[in-house]
Amino acid sequence: TPGNTLFGSSLCSDEINDTAESLVGDFQNKLGTDGVFNLGGLGGLPFVGISGMGAFIHHVPASGKIFIVFGPHVGISDKGVVGQIERVGQTSISTSCGAGIGAYKAIMGKKGESEAEAYLGTKDFQEEYIIAKLGDRLDALKGQEQSNESITFLTNKMYDLVWEMMRSEINAYTTKDDFWKECTEVTLLGGIVVNRGHGAGVPGGEDYYQPLMLKSLTKDGESDMYGEVFGDFPALAAPHRAAKYV
Repeated sequence: TPGNTLFGSSLCSDEINDTAESLVGDFQNKLGTDGVFNLGGLGGLPFVGISGMGAFIHHVPASGKIFIVFGPHVGISDKGVVGQIERVGQTSISTSCGAGIGAYKAIMGKKGESEAEAYLGTKDFQEEYIIAKLGDRLDALKGQEQSNESITFLTNKMYDLVWEMMRSEINAYTTKDDFWKECTEVTLLGGIVVNRGHGAGVPGGEDYYQPLMLKSLTKDGESDMYGEVFGDFPALAAPHRAAKYV
């Protein structure tokens, strides 16, 4: 209910994920919450860290619940190109997710391209973290040209990064006995935001969301609610549903 639920979002800080028609906006309307605690930085990783997560958790209503939606995003242009998106006021095509694709290009060693050059040798710690953590996860793509398939593969690996960091930060608090005296349940919804239709004449875009995980955490353990809510579709969600919280 609006009075007993604290809502957190760990999606990429790109403005196309924060429109009136966005996923977060839809959840706010359905939950009836006044605000959302923004946990996510580049790529949707919860770069607020342990301290930021602690601040968020300590805002939960007495004997209340926490709901967190998390994951990376990827654009699909009007021409069907994965990793590209139209933006209002721009005549040229844009990347989405720029952080993920920039890291991909840096790892693939495509020096000379502005996206890769912009991140290498800087103090941009969020992007440098993504590059470092993606590293060998993209070995299967080396030697291949960028394609819809390669960016789809990249996006799934970005989801893994977001989940691993989210799990670590949440786990730092939910493993403490005192946590469950203040909070009765934590619900984690993980997936991929697919950006569509953000060009001129389409206010707010027409985004989609591919859920990959839906878990409920209580003092008694965790429950997989994915099948109950989404059924068995899609098969690609299976390994993410099986991922253990602790």
